[in-house]
Amino acid sequence: MLIFANAVWGARCGESARRVLHGGTRSRGHAYSVRRRRESAWTRQAPHGLPSSRLVSTILIDEWFSRQVQPCLRGPSTLVRFCDDFVMLFAHEDDAQRVLAVLGKRLGKFGLELHPEKTRLVDFRPKRGPHNGEEATLPTTFNFLGFSHVWGTSLKGNTVVRQFTAKDRLARSLKAINQQCRKMRHWPLEVQHPRLCQMLSGHYGYFGISGNSRRLAALHYRVRRLWRKWLSRRSWRSNLTWRWYERLLERFAIPSPRIIHRYTVS
Repeated sequence: MLIFANAVWGARCGESARRVLHGGTRSRGHAYSVRRRRESAWTRQAPHGLPSSRLVSTILIDEWFSRQVQPCLRGPSTLVRFCDDFVMLFAHEDDAQRVLAVLGKRLGKFGLELHPEKTRLVDFRPKRGPHNGEEATLPTTFNFLGFSHVWGTSLKGNTVVRQFTAKDRLARSLKAINQQCRKMRHWPLEVQHPRLCQMLSGHYGYFGISGNSRRLAALHYRVRRLWRKWLSRRSWRSNLTWRWYERLLERFAIPSPRIIHRYTVS
C-alpha cells in the first residue's frame, strides 16, 4: 500500500557506500573492505547488480527496515530505494524522528555515514487550513531521482502527488545538449541529427511520465533553438533563418515530446 506520509526524508550515503552499493568486488568475487579503502569495482565503473551490491543494499536498508523498524512504529510506513538513494515515508512525525535518530548508527556499523546535505526531514502534506488550534500548512515539495514531487489535483478533483522534471536536471540536460550541438556543429547533418535524436529519446524515456508534458515541451522548444543557434555559427557567413530552418526540420525532424510511462490517477 502506497502511503503519502506526513514526514518524508531522503538520504544518500557517502563515497564508501557508493563503493559497496555499486558492487566493489575482486576478480575472484570477494568483496573489498570499505574500511581499508582498497581499490574497488567502483573505479572500474562496475554495473550495479553484482552479488555483493545486492547483499549489502538488502541487508543494510531493506531487511533492517522491514524486520526491525516497521514492527516498532506507531503508524504505517514504507521505503523506496534506488541504489544508495532512498526515501522513507511515515504516517506520524514521531516515527520519522525515531528512525532518523538511529539511522546514522545503523550505517555506522558498516563504516558508512549519511550525506549531511542530502539527508533531511520533510513535512510532506497538502495545504491544510487551521484545525484544532493548529496553524495552517502550505504544500511542500521534495526532489528525488531527478523529479520534483508536488501536490496537485486530479481530473476528478482529488488531491494527488505529481512528478515533474526537477529544475536542476532540466538545466543539466539543456547544458549537455548545448555542448553537444556546439561540438558537432561542423559535422554533416546526417550525422548530427541521429545524435541529437538519441539524446532527446533518452530524456523522454526517463522523464516521460504522466503529468510531465509541460517540462518535456519546454525542453523540446529550447533544443530547437539551440540547434539553430549552433548551425548558424558554422562559419562567419552562416546565418540560418527561421524560414530555412523550418524547411530543414521537415527533413531532419526533432522528436516531439511524448509520454512513455502512463498511469491513471483517480
